[in-house]
Amino acid sequence: MGIILTNNDRIPPITDIRANSALPIAGRYRIIDFVLSNMANAGITNIGVATESNYSSLMDHIRSGSPWDLDRKNWGLNILPPNLEKMTYGAIKGNIDMLAGIQDFIQRSPQTYVILSLGNNIYNIDFADVIEKHIESQADVTVLYKDMKGVEERELSRYTMLELNDEKRVVDIEVQPYYPKTATAGMDVYVMEKALLESIVDECSARGDSDFVKDALSKKIDGLHIYGYEFTGYTDKLDSLKSYYKTNMDFLKKDVRDELFNTERPVYTKTKDQSPTKYGDEAQVKNSFISDGCTIEGTVENCILSRGVKVKKGAVIRNSIIMQDSVIEEDVELSHVIFDKEVFVTKGRKLIGQESYPLCIAKGTKI
Repeated sequence: MGIILTNNDRIPPITDIRANSALPIAGRYRIIDFVLSNMANAGITNIGVATESNYSSLMDHIRSGSPWDLDRKNWGLNILPPNLEKMTYGAIKGNIDMLAGIQDFIQRSPQTYVILSLGNNIYNIDFADVIEKHIESQADVTVLYKDMKGVEERELSRYTMLELNDEKRVVDIEVQPYYPKTATAGMDVYVMEKALLESIVDECSARGDSDFVKDALSKKIDGLHIYGYEFTGYTDKLDSLKSYYKTNMDFLKKDVRDELFNTERPVYTKTKDQSPTKYGDEAQVKNSFISDGCTIEGTVENCILSRGVKVKKGAVIRNSIIMQDSVIEEDVELSHVIFDKEVFVTKGRKLIGQESYPLCIAKGTKI
């Protein structure tokens, strides 16, 4: 079985109205599509998506799970809103609270093994191989990780860092350390027996602990056999505006696209039967992702455009992410900006951000 916790790292203003997992990426996809597709491609037919807040957009996107072939009579895709009775002082303290809130779903599931996804990470991986290696190694818990040698410390501090011995057994865990001791970054994906997960959640809840990694795995590191599974492909963690912008821009690189949109393990998403994009006589488009239903009459370079975006004559957009149904009027100049849905920019405006600090505009804003 699979469990996906929709992590709520705040990325204002684009997460003010939606969960992080529902953020658009590469134009027509959402962040959750990648982990959901990976699970579906591995033959997992019982998947629970536990939500925390602002989950209406997420529920609208995944609905019955039809694009992932998960609209089934038995099991399939289960959307699991927060259990108010499990909240402490009216709020969820951590992912243990979320797991405790879906204990009934976990207990009812007949599967032996569970893949637990805790974060908003992008990757395309063969989960069937991960499960096979987990069983072969006789590990209690298998943690997915990526070796990030050469990455600066400031970037590594965003991750859960692992220290492994020669047998790939995890001997130490640090959660977002300021000075990382290793370059082995966890991907927030854990494989274990369902019975072990139930035991961990029950014990942590009884003691008032709230974090699966800090309060469970770290404290039990000597008693549990925790092993690492190395992933060598492309992955990134979307937990800030900078990382969200960078990951979207990475989709403009052919090698990243070829890996993430692997024909053997397709990435599925909710389909909308819109008309093809219309390009005007003066339109100039270079190295960009353009979704269906757009109208392009100006210049678009190194951009990600979601469905229904309108770019009028004389407008120039470079190095930007424009979400659904936004309108860019004549002679507008945009560079390094992120627009949420339905942003309207009037004629002649000029908005310039920076790669390290993109300018982000909230949904429905008129400029």
